[in-house]
Amino acid sequence: MKVSLCLDMALTSLPFEARIMKAGELGLKYVEICLVVGGSFKGTPEELAKLAEKAGVKIMDTVMNAPDGSTGGNLTDPRQNMDAFLQRAQKTISYTKQAQIPATIVLTGNRVEGLDERTMEESVVERLKPVVEMAEKAGVTVLLEPLNDKYDHPDHWLTSSDRGAEICRRIGSQRLRMLFDCYHMGIMEGDMVKHIERNIDVIAHFHAAGVPGRHEVFEGEINYPFVLNQIERLGYQGGIGLEYWATMDDETSVRRSLEYLSKA
Repeated sequence: MKVSLCLDMALTSLPFEARIMKAGELGLKYVEICLVVGGSFKGTPEELAKLAEKAGVKIMDTVMNAPDGSTGGNLTDPRQNMDAFLQRAQKTISYTKQAQIPATIVLTGNRVEGLDERTMEESVVERLKPVVEMAEKAGVTVLLEPLNDKYDHPDHWLTSSDRGAEICRRIGSQRLRMLFDCYHMGIMEGDMVKHIERNIDVIAHFHAAGVPGRHEVFEGEINYPFVLNQIERLGYQGGIGLEYWATMDDETSVRRSLEYLSKA
């Protein structure tokens, strides 16, 4: 399995460009970054691709919008004008493709007071459709990610992997897949292996952190070597991103995390 490091949460004592180089020095072959439109990296997509090549790493994905919709738009409100979101989606997909990155993450945004669940779900589906069309033309995969609303993202709408998978199936494109975050879904759903088994057909990426606290994967209640073995048993050969807040020296944290996951 391809283990990546989410650089907006790791090695944060370093400037962003230096984090990419340090990841390569630590033996990682894959990394992830967040917002590429107005985000941590200020250069062109071509410059980002060259930096990754120099570091000897592959960037696996970017992020299109903020979890609460404050940056990039909220998909749950059909009354909201989505021109700005669609423009940002196009910019993100274009940047992602030019930087030779295969995927970008999309979040639904928060619940909207006064709207029922069905209305918000239909709004999400309808607003994802033109984004998926953009992705199909560009050859970029959009990853729909459910989050937890108990601790990290209060009021976030999409909190279920089953619902996320069903949205992917409804739209029915190979360019819309689901990102299964074991930390978020461990909090929201539990019964993790069974959820993964029934939705592996639309899962294209995983994230991981320790539960509780969102710290190192080798601390907490999730037995990640067991979970990874079960995922690989299903034939999955994609990536899993370490997206956590370190509780110790960054380099020590990354090295211990990689050693722990190597037990899978």
